[in-house]
Amino acid sequence: MPKAHKYPYILYLAINNKRWNEQQQLELLCVNDKLEYKYKQCSTLTNLRYLNNHTSIRFISPVEPITRCHFADEKCMIEQAHKLFEKAATGVPENDIPALEPLKLDKIEMLGDKNSALKIDLIMNDVEIHNYTKARVTSIKGFSKDLSKPMKLVSQNINPRITIKSKYKINGNILVLPIRGEGELTMVLDNLKTRFSTTLKVEERDGNHFLSGDTIKLETQMDNVHIDMTNLFNGDKTLSESMLQVMNYNWRLLSDDLTPIINEALGNKVKELLLKFFKDIPYEDYFLAD
Repeated sequence: MPKAHKYPYILYLAINNKRWNEQQQLELLCVNDKLEYKYKQCSTLTNLRYLNNHTSIRFISPVEPITRCHFADEKCMIEQAHKLFEKAATGVPENDIPALEPLKLDKIEMLGDKNSALKIDLIMNDVEIHNYTKARVTSIKGFSKDLSKPMKLVSQNINPRITIKSKYKINGNILVLPIRGEGELTMVLDNLKTRFSTTLKVEERDGNHFLSGDTIKLETQMDNVHIDMTNLFNGDKTLSESMLQVMNYNWRLLSDDLTPIINEALGNKVKELLLKFFKDIPYEDYFLAD
């Protein structure tokens, strides 16, 4: 019987009838259809990722407490997506995924477009997106048993409120009014509806199939956007309040220009996270055989 270990699903095994001593013991994470079991005897050593020049071996499992679904069971997939959001809020270190609450982006940059309402140069640094993992998934479609061709995956979710915070630097014109400043920016997006779409390709390695993603396209709709910016016009209170009033009254016009820039940066981040999640877990381990 495997002895207890501080990590769930870790076993100490005798391999090829040889009992390894404490320093030689190989740790592996067992794929388990019923993840409520704390331990499970593993009978094979397939799908292993070799680490540290093969001195240790780790068997990658689906993220606890994610369970398998049938391909046609969209309700089950939505339930697992919610579990994954909850888990991802504090991070998934076994898949090298940091805590996503808040979700962090290095920079969002918008250069002035002379044909838009926002004729500005805007740089947002140290961007944090709060409540991103609180989304309610409403649809997941596109996963397939047919691995001979790419899968077109589409997912939709609703988030009651997302807050974006960053450091900012801005210069230009908004609706013919000049604006300049450097300070802290806060954007609150209410009832955000997001549609994710991507094409997933299937790669075969060591007899198993793994997903890899291309670009991820995000499309969003929202009911309201409220913007606050500190230190506009070098802290001039009257000019700052007037400009923020104009911006928030015309939020929809402004968001039409700014939202695609944010969506592109967020899509690149989501792609990065998905590739980390997919790269070690065989596609076969996500779904039950029909």
